[in-house]
Amino acid sequence: MALPSLTLVGPGRAGRAFARSWAGAGGRVDRLLGRQDIPRAISSEVLVLAVPDDALAPVAAALAPSASCRYAFHLSGALGSDAIEALRGAGAAVGSLHPLRPFRGGEEETLGGAFVAIEGDPAACDAAERFARDLGVDPHRISKEVKPLYHAGATLAAPGSIAVLSSAIRAWAAAGIPEEDARRALAGLAADALGGAQTRSLSDAFTGPVARRDVGTVRSHLAALAQSPELRLLYVLLARETLASTPAAHQDDELRALLAC
Repeated sequence: MALPSLTLVGPGRAGRAFARSWAGAGGRVDRLLGRQDIPRAISSEVLVLAVPDDALAPVAAALAPSASCRYAFHLSGALGSDAIEALRGAGAAVGSLHPLRPFRGGEEETLGGAFVAIEGDPAACDAAERFARDLGVDPHRISKEVKPLYHAGATLAAPGSIAVLSSAIRAWAAAGIPEEDARRALAGLAADALGGAQTRSLSDAFTGPVARRDVGTVRSHLAALAQSPELRLLYVLLARETLASTPAAHQDDELRALLAC
C-alpha cells in the first residue's frame, strides 16, 4: 500500500528529513508548515508535528479545529502521544514516532535505517509500522510510561558521548596538547571504539586499563586527575561501569576499593 498524503508542521532538521523520506518513498507531502502557519483546514491523511516538546500541546490545540486527518504523530523522544491529545479529540488516532538519529540539516538527510520508537493508540501504532516498512526504518513499540527512560538513555549515548569527548579534550589541553589536535585524535579514537560496539558484545568492545584490570595505571590516572574534581568524578563513574560490564578478574576487589573514593 502506498504511503498516504502528509502535512508536516515544523520544518526544522528532523521535520525536513522526515518529509524528504516520505516523498522519497513515494508519499505525497501536501504541506510543510511553520508552527505559526495555522491553516484553515488540514485534509491530509497523516499529520506530523515536528516541533519542540514544549510546543506540542499548544500547537496540537491550535490545529485541532482545522484538522481532518486519520492519523496524527509527533516526533518527540521523551513525550507520549497524550501530548497531542487535542488531535485525538478531533477524530485522529494519535501516536509518536521518534527517529533515533542526530539531524545536522544536510540536504540529503533522511530517516533511512534509523531505529524508530513507536507509541500511541493501537490504530496509530499499526499504521506507523506499515509506514516504517516503506520508509526503510526499524520500528519498535514502547509504552508512554518508559519514554522518558528511553530518551534519557538516548541522550547519554549521543550528546552524552560528545560531553565525554569534551571532557577528554579538556584533559589533553591541561597536558599541553592543542585543542584542535586533541579533538581530531580523540574523536577518531572514540569513533573506532563505538564502531566496535556495533559489531561485538559490550564486554568485548571495552578496552583500556579498567577492562584489563591494570590497577597501577588506574591509580596513576586518579592521581593525575586530583586537581580536576569533575573530570575525576566522571572518570570514576565510567570506570565503575566498565568494571561492572566486563568479565570478572582477581583484581576486581582492589579496583572497586580504588574507585569507591
